[in-house]
Amino acid sequence: MPDTVMHAARVLAQELGTSTNDAIVRLAEGGIAASERRRLVERLARERRETVARVGFADAVSFPTPDELRTAMLSGRREP
Repeated sequence: MPDTVMHAARVLAQELGTSTNDAIVRLAEGGIAASERRRLVERLARERRETVARVGFADAVSFPTPDELRTAMLSGRREP
């Protein structure tokens, strides 16, 4: 186990009043959650870029309509 991880685990364990092993598990769970959020944000950004990239050159010289803006902004959302 890297020293930096052990140090972070000891500090967290002391803050939470728990064992170092429990703190290591919590740090791992936090890392997993952060990784999942990062993948979600990357996917959403990719989908939004693709939506904006679909605009043709003729359309690129004018401003997008409010509906086009809304579509680009909400691209990738799963809920209404």
